[in-house]
Amino acid sequence: MLPHAAALFSYSHQSLLTRFYLGLAEYSGASLQAFKKPRQLSSIFRTMHADPRVPHSPSHRSLSKRIAWVTPDYPPDRGGVSDHSSAMVNVLRTAGHDVLICSRPHEHGFGRLDAELAAYRPDLVVVAYTPLGYAPRSGGVAPTFTRWSVGLRSRLGCQAILLAHEVSLPLGFHWDKREFKLATLAALQMAQFSVLAACFDSVLFSNAGTQRAWARRLKRLANRFHTLRICSNIPYRSTDAPDAHLAASGRRVPIPTVLFFGTGHQSVLFDYVEAAFVALLEIEPSAGLVIVGMSPEKLRQLCPSLAALGDRVRALGYVPAEEVSLWLQAATLVLAPLIEGVSARKGTVMAALQHGRTVVTTRGIHTLEDIAWNEICLLAPLDREAFAALTLTAFRDLELRAKVGRAARDEYEAHASASVTASMILAYADQHGA
Repeated sequence: MLPHAAALFSYSHQSLLTRFYLGLAEYSGASLQAFKKPRQLSSIFRTMHADPRVPHSPSHRSLSKRIAWVTPDYPPDRGGVSDHSSAMVNVLRTAGHDVLICSRPHEHGFGRLDAELAAYRPDLVVVAYTPLGYAPRSGGVAPTFTRWSVGLRSRLGCQAILLAHEVSLPLGFHWDKREFKLATLAALQMAQFSVLAACFDSVLFSNAGTQRAWARRLKRLANRFHTLRICSNIPYRSTDAPDAHLAASGRRVPIPTVLFFGTGHQSVLFDYVEAAFVALLEIEPSAGLVIVGMSPEKLRQLCPSLAALGDRVRALGYVPAEEVSLWLQAATLVLAPLIEGVSARKGTVMAALQHGRTVVTTRGIHTLEDIAWNEICLLAPLDREAFAALTLTAFRDLELRAKVGRAARDEYEAHASASVTASMILAYADQHGA
């Protein structure tokens, strides 16, 4: 983080975080005077770092656990967190664990959630988290959810794990672009996460860069911080003729197909996608760009020049997982240019790796050496022309695509599949419960 951005976060940790605690005090009915003196504030903060070895039921160490999975969304509502939660729950239940799903608590009420959990008496509570997940109308600032998290383990007498899909907006990025409202929101989200991190036995980050950054910021909590890759949320549908299956369902499959996953999220460099595809059309006019997750209306709004290419660009909107698997198998390339660089938290990238596709992506602050990205993806710097040039190189080199695709599939099966990542969640629970 750049010095000026770091200074803003430092300010946030002092004044904004103090205000956040005052908000929690007001919410809980405590006297605000008790929160205004620095020593008393520090004492309150220390109580949130209580011994993580809270009492557990006798079944904690048995082969089968009672697990409560708290998530802002769950099928039939679709989305990255929803689909990942569903994949984890399915694997855990298949392994013989009893799993209670608690979805949308910010809508149903956290009092109701507490009552459900108290009646269920779980051995382990897993909370899937993104800032916007529990506060979609307030920019991801969620005092009610944060207040609920405080004392969670002691209330239920069980372990608790925070699965941090996202932590905050990128403060440094928005500061450098002079987007000060977004930078301030990022600082608030970071202050909020500082409170949340102290409430759980383990915090599992979806990429190593974020985990390391927070280990430096909150040194006394660093031993609770780990990484967990996000598995693909697209079950592999084995077929030798994906094009034929898509055609049978009424889809027209361009040859070659370039695939892009996107809803218009700010983390994706959509102009890179346009530059790469336009460059590809110059050498292969029959190429088609298929966009999964974005409606034609959204495409026209975000990038009218790309929408103007007509039938060569198809925005499909939401697509069922089974069909996404077919598109992945039919695709020649998958484009994934990301502002912060590729990391293990990108479920769509994981889906492409699972299917053995060649992903052209970007190297950024979250692209670290913990994963051999240069062997399982094609990495471009954060430069639009360089990304387009790498896309052309990949398209021309069939042998390179085959080599990278094989490595990608092997890496995914060994380290990122749903069964592997679900087992890791339980392993971290056992580790901190020992």
